[in-house]
Amino acid sequence: MQIGICVVWLGIPGTFSLKAKRQICLSLFSRLRKNFNISITEIGHQNSYRKSIIAVVTVNTEKAHLYSTLSKIVEFIKKDCRLNIENYTTEVL
Repeated sequence: MQIGICVVWLGIPGTFSLKAKRQICLSLFSRLRKNFNISITEIGHQNSYRKSIIAVVTVNTEKAHLYSTLSKIVEFIKKDCRLNIENYTTEVL
């Protein structure tokens, strides 16, 4: 069994409150869970309304499938016009 982890640093330029940021993040999390078999949570910048760090975790027996899934997730996030990906890392354990 292999574990894939992707940490994504997000900029959220159009928000002016924590409530608006959380609505955007929760919407993203819901759509990602619906489209991919993953676990996702915010791990950093919880009290900043213009930035967020999220972690995505998935499990599979094949390393190639994990890298493919994580790259599709990053591309999915890039398509959301409300968010900017500042940086991301992927790792398979």
